[in-house]
Amino acid sequence: MRRSTKILAVFFSAACIIVIITKPETYIASAFTGIKLWATTVVPSLLPFFFFTALLSATGITEKISEIARKPCGILFRSGGVSAYAFLMSVLSGYPVGAKIIGDLGENNLITPDEATRLSAFCSTSGPLFIIGSVGFGMFGNKYCGYVLFLSHVLSAFLTGVIFRFYGEKSPSGKTVLSRKKQSNVLYDCVYGSVISIAVVGGFICVFYVVADAATNLRLLYPLEYLMNLIVKNKSASSAFCSGLIECTRGCKLLSLCGLSTYSLAFACCLISFGGVSVLFQSLCFLKKANANTAIFIAAKVVQTVISFGLCLLFYPLFIG
Repeated sequence: MRRSTKILAVFFSAACIIVIITKPETYIASAFTGIKLWATTVVPSLLPFFFFTALLSATGITEKISEIARKPCGILFRSGGVSAYAFLMSVLSGYPVGAKIIGDLGENNLITPDEATRLSAFCSTSGPLFIIGSVGFGMFGNKYCGYVLFLSHVLSAFLTGVIFRFYGEKSPSGKTVLSRKKQSNVLYDCVYGSVISIAVVGGFICVFYVVADAATNLRLLYPLEYLMNLIVKNKSASSAFCSGLIECTRGCKLLSLCGLSTYSLAFACCLISFGGVSVLFQSLCFLKKANANTAIFIAAKVVQTVISFGLCLLFYPLFIG
């Protein structure tokens, strides 16, 4: 860690501790809300996916999928066919399953760091359960909103992958490296790894719920909200969007309270594609195992966010009118 990063981390941590001490009842409640969300929603929905994706990677099915999809993935993403598996599981499962798969593939020497970086540009997505069910129908009260969001989100991820195909070098011979580290007890390793991973996700959710509340209460996001309001001329939507940059779910909920409109839905699509700081840190935690380039991953998420905004504006009149 660089000296400047260490100093920033010290000041940030100290400030958060002071804020929590001044109003412990407020931030204990925030932490509890985050833990409750994790225990009742995230664990049941993600833990099985974590286990089965790890098991698939360990049993060698990824190589078979890689061979089938090698040519189209090489043309589109300049990566091995294993990227098709990572993208499919990411789209079906949601954050941060795609990043975890990339981390597992890298840790098992199935992909190179450059290929892991290219995969991270399009294999880090939210899932249909959250987008269509929770945001579209649950928050905006319209399943067609969910369809617009999901289509815009997935297509933007695909296009981002095509854009970032030029990063780095190909894997040897343009194929996935098939050497894999040995595992003595596959089931135990998959369960253990999945439980540790889901616990890490829970920790991030808890911490960033507290950070999001602190930022809101201290008006730390006000300068960004002010600039956003100058552009969109909607104070509520600006505030909701800026809040969602820290924690995506909170931002989407607040945007839905602003009423259904082209821009409220498009901003929600931006937040889902970006994921919020909480999801970014969760993803980076897994991507580090594959030595993926952090700066390129974040740049790709920004590009995807912009593309998803435009696609949502395009699809909104077609599905909702």
